[in-house]
Amino acid sequence: MLAALLLEDVIRPLLVLHLVLAGALVAATTHHVVWSARYLWGNFGRRRGERTLALVAAVLYVATFALGNLLYPTYKVRVRAEYFDDSVAASADARLRETAEHTRTTIDPPPGEQRIVSLAWLGHLFDVKEHWVALGLPLVLALLWMSRRLDLKENRAAVPIFVGMSALVAALVWAGAIIGIVVTSYRSVGGL
Repeated sequence: MLAALLLEDVIRPLLVLHLVLAGALVAATTHHVVWSARYLWGNFGRRRGERTLALVAAVLYVATFALGNLLYPTYKVRVRAEYFDDSVAASADARLRETAEHTRTTIDPPPGEQRIVSLAWLGHLFDVKEHWVALGLPLVLALLWMSRRLDLKENRAAVPIFVGMSALVAALVWAGAIIGIVVTSYRSVGGL
């Protein structure tokens, strides 16, 4: 009972905070790509703003990543194990069949159709997202370092690498946000 109350009182607000931070991170990384892409054409007029966006993106990335890791064990136990894994679907199907036998009703689906749809793919997709996001963490920190230590105006050969890293970080963040929203549309950590 205490654990359920903790889920209600602690996890749900943390999940909302994680969503807000992720939204801000999507915005910051997207803006960083747009601002740094100008470097490809030799336009360094917004260098100071780009450096600020690199800092904001790195701070938001670390905060969102840390909060996501704090929520991950709860997701693994409360959501994935209870709703997305195949064994749970099979167990639920067996319980439904037992209930139907006791009440003398039938729940057999029409021929060729399955009763329980497996959501295991959703759990796997979420795990892939977690790996992608983990790969983005050192990239965003390297991007911050490059924005602070590298004079891109003088070192033009590094500009495509810098812009490419910025685009990759933004793509990873967008993918993580979209997959996170898709997964929570099926079942959230706080959905009791």
